[in-house]
Amino acid sequence: MGHIRLYIALMMVILGLGARAQENKFAPGESLKYGVYYYLMGVWVGAGEVTFSVEESVFQETPCLKFTGYGQTHKRYDWFYKVRDTYEAYASPTDLTPYRFRRDVSEGDFYFVEDCLFDHQHSRVFSVLKVKEKAVKVDTSALMENSFDVLSMIYHARNLDFSSFEVADKIPINMFVDRETHQLFIRYLGTEVYDHDEYGEIECYVFSPLLVEGTLFKSGEKMKVYVTKDSNVIPVYIESEIRVGSIRAELTGYEGLRAEIGN
Repeated sequence: MGHIRLYIALMMVILGLGARAQENKFAPGESLKYGVYYYLMGVWVGAGEVTFSVEESVFQETPCLKFTGYGQTHKRYDWFYKVRDTYEAYASPTDLTPYRFRRDVSEGDFYFVEDCLFDHQHSRVFSVLKVKEKAVKVDTSALMENSFDVLSMIYHARNLDFSSFEVADKIPINMFVDRETHQLFIRYLGTEVYDHDEYGEIECYVFSPLLVEGTLFKSGEKMKVYVTKDSNVIPVYIESEIRVGSIRAELTGYEGLRAEIGN
């Protein structure tokens, strides 16, 4: 189930676009909450929730932004498959260059902790990985220019001018995860109105990312995502086929937006 890993995977392949942004469309104090649903035996089941938040912090005596993603299964499912995942990223407040990325993943009887430090001057990343009872693994990995970790990537994308894309444009992305850089793209599909049960009709930009064959996804462009066509540019809905069944995520709550949704 691994809900935060799945949701962040959705977000990172969808939203890591283009060149560096000029102005942040979010501020410290912002929090976004999503419900995660799995299609099981002909029924959509609410399996868990994910929360993303932004706060001011300090990294090696330098002011920065700290992004946090936290995912968990609903408690009624903990007996079957308990998930408690935390992702953290520290980045420059001006251009979101990543400084540090950390994840603490606990899913069922599997767990691991990983900590990555970015050395942009020498185009490398130092990482420390501890998986269950295995020995600690220390690595140095090559880093491509203009690469982001999976959390700073999401927020970087929100700063971009989506209106400058043409329908069917393929936008390349550089994303560092699992000690390597992945070069992917998304395809811009235009605009649609998403009818949210609580927030009403929301005008959105819509995208379909190219997915790489893996443990969660089938290859191809089989995912669809909606982000608000406003000054916040926040994801409100995602749907995708996965290797077994389908999954979707929907915005269920928010705090600290710089403007109301739709403005």
